[in-house]
Amino acid sequence: MFLLAFLCFALDFTAVASTDSAGLSPECRIDTLLYNGEHAINMVFAAEGYRSGELEGFRKLGRGLAEYFLSAPPFSDYTEDFNIFLANTVSDESGISSPEEERNTFFKVRAGNHGIGRLLVPEDIGKCEKALDGLLPGWDFICICVNSKEYGGGGGDLTVVTGHALAGEVLLHELGHSIGGLADEYWSAAEFIGEFPNMTLSPDNAPWSGIPGTGTYPLLRPDGSTAAYIPCRTTENSAYCKMGMLGKDFCPACSKAISAAIEEILVNRRRNVPDVL
Repeated sequence: MFLLAFLCFALDFTAVASTDSAGLSPECRIDTLLYNGEHAINMVFAAEGYRSGELEGFRKLGRGLAEYFLSAPPFSDYTEDFNIFLANTVSDESGISSPEEERNTFFKVRAGNHGIGRLLVPEDIGKCEKALDGLLPGWDFICICVNSKEYGGGGGDLTVVTGHALAGEVLLHELGHSIGGLADEYWSAAEFIGEFPNMTLSPDNAPWSGIPGTGTYPLLRPDGSTAAYIPCRTTENSAYCKMGMLGKDFCPACSKAISAAIEEILVNRRRNVPDVL
């Protein structure tokens, strides 16, 4: 089984980062779940809102998310091209901050960004990246795992998920943003409308033109007017797309964008890292 082969790679080492202006804890144990070499892409799952005695819960969540990630297309095509690590970052308090309550946590993730309760974003992404630079130099993608069972997440420069029952699906959707540079294929706010691999304002010049299995469909505002155009129409009975509804597959346009982004990183990595003799 894939699970057994996957977990056989588990080994531990300790990383120490210097304390920075964010006041983040300087010590963190790094668990290596999967290692495919220097050419591989470094994915880090990091704990947020977990006190030291709660980290086993984070490790269980992180292992499950990593397995879910590697088993889902198109990421499953690249199981030998990722290194996967768990960063056991310790917070002073459990949970995360919200508009109603402040929590002292490692990455300072907050719920309720842009007026959207489920949208989880760190207060200062730059400080988060600096902290990970000290803990695990050379990381490519970070997924912050929040100590909460509430539904929510975020994607972009960093990916954020919770321990909700749909966390695996949320992870894949958010990695569509973080890795593939994809847009949501549903209306959320005007600021998220624009030109993306899976969204366009110019239907005659759609970036997915010519990709089999795609079309050009309007993305509607709440008032029924057209905000943009997307490559598929997501319904309860449709096969696509995860960027429009959890539980669906990525549509061909989104899959191609994700694969192209991964391939670009791998080409650059192989160009810059000498082969091991």
